[in-house]
Amino acid sequence: MANVLSGLVEGIGIANELPENPLYFTEVSIPETLTIPPQKPDMEDLQSVMVDTEIISIRIADTPVAVSNEGQNLSGCKLILELKLREKVKYIADEPTQSIHAAHFENVLQSIFVVIPCEINGCSVKDLLRRNKIGVCVYIEDIYAAMKDKRTIFKNITLLVDVNFCAVSC
Repeated sequence: MANVLSGLVEGIGIANELPENPLYFTEVSIPETLTIPPQKPDMEDLQSVMVDTEIISIRIADTPVAVSNEGQNLSGCKLILELKLREKVKYIADEPTQSIHAAHFENVLQSIFVVIPCEINGCSVKDLLRRNKIGVCVYIEDIYAAMKDKRTIFKNITLLVDVNFCAVSC
């Protein structure tokens, strides 16, 4: 059985500030197990995990107007985005020189949903998207990582996805 090592691992990329009163947002937790590539040496100690995000696409889907099983009011529209996570894991090699190595990972997530109104100030959100009047900010709230064994890392990234509408006029 793998032993989870205790000790702090530096998370690089965590937001310094979060929006104070977001109106249209979701929080997502992304757990993942990473395996060090075969060409890299084994780990002795995990040092840091750096994470950066990139929005790949944004679209709007029509949904029922209802109350979800979780009690959320569904407006009839959801913003759906695909997000790419770029990650860099830095570690000390389990070898006599104890050199520092980095492993790079990319992960494309699909279907992060944010419930939004179908209209803002009388304008269709689909029109606002076509006119680039919808802003999406992705904030990294937390990065947790633990070395499970000499080749395996468990990590969990918590994101806040905030949607804003820019100076709306039809």
